[in-house]
Amino acid sequence: MIGIDLLVLDGASASAVGSTVDVVSAANSILGTPTFDLRFVAPEPEVRVRGGLTATARPLARARPRDIVVVPGLGAADPAEITARLAAPDIAPAGQWLTRAHARGAEIAASCTAVFVLGAAGLLTGRRCVTTWWLGAELARRAPGADVVLDDMVLRDGPIRTAGAAFAHIDLVLSIMRQHAGAALADELAARLVVDQRASQASFLIPSQLASRDAAVAALESFVRAHPEHPHTLESLAAQCRTSPRTLARRTAAATGLSPLQLVARVRLRHALHLLRTTDQPLTEIAAAVGVADPATLHRLVKRHTGRAPGSWRPGRSVSRAVPLHAADRPDLTAAPARRHDLEAVAGRTST
Repeated sequence: MIGIDLLVLDGASASAVGSTVDVVSAANSILGTPTFDLRFVAPEPEVRVRGGLTATARPLARARPRDIVVVPGLGAADPAEITARLAAPDIAPAGQWLTRAHARGAEIAASCTAVFVLGAAGLLTGRRCVTTWWLGAELARRAPGADVVLDDMVLRDGPIRTAGAAFAHIDLVLSIMRQHAGAALADELAARLVVDQRASQASFLIPSQLASRDAAVAALESFVRAHPEHPHTLESLAAQCRTSPRTLARRTAAATGLSPLQLVARVRLRHALHLLRTTDQPLTEIAAAVGVADPATLHRLVKRHTGRAPGSWRPGRSVSRAVPLHAADRPDLTAAPARRHDLEAVAGRTST
């Protein structure tokens, strides 16, 4: 039997807590045996979940970590709320317990702002990780030893598994099921729960919100959004912002967690998805409209960073949810392909 500890902290996401229970329960039902044993653990025997709900848990002082620890998001929406939440009295004991769990060989999984708890405990140093997309730069600032990415829905680096925004938690738990009970079970769970197994949160990312923390970067994003078809280089962008390339790169990274050319690519990707959703323009026209070299480059950009082909974004199209139990070609949610250079490659409109 595989022991899963759900570490519930004050104000934890009720949907994340509930989806963990649902997925584990469904997995045991499908397997016909209690393969996974789920228990609640918390700093205190009773913990408040978001929405006024409460949960009874085994106190951390009396809970020896088991095989897998899952930490739902904390409910903090911005850097100020994260600062306040990480200063709360339940965070230090939780971090110490997670450190012991890691030392004992447990796998640790966290979603959304719970990833910041792992960072505060030093568990992200030297690892690739992801959190909710609009807080990636904040996580990078607080955990400078981590390699924070924005695209992935779920990212596994060794025994540490992280996931994006709040509803990525179900993707996180499905990825645990995929690793420990196989792809067939994960696919049947997704079909029974009527959820898509999503590899990326790139299609949800809003560049203007990322850029809003810095006036110069916000102006840059607005300019690129108004002229996505124009060729852009670091030098031309710096000239537009009346600053040096080095200063622009530093300010963009601090505000968004991206380089200026990566931000350009995000704007172009979002505009391309909008055109795919709302028009019947051919890929050739959309590629030209967003400043991408050709339809093949646009196809690769959309597929790599959303996990879906451009055609699936067209009006009236849908992604099949039910996956046959025997299917073996579903994407592995624990995979983490490098994407930074791909984004930079499409930032300028070139034929290379």
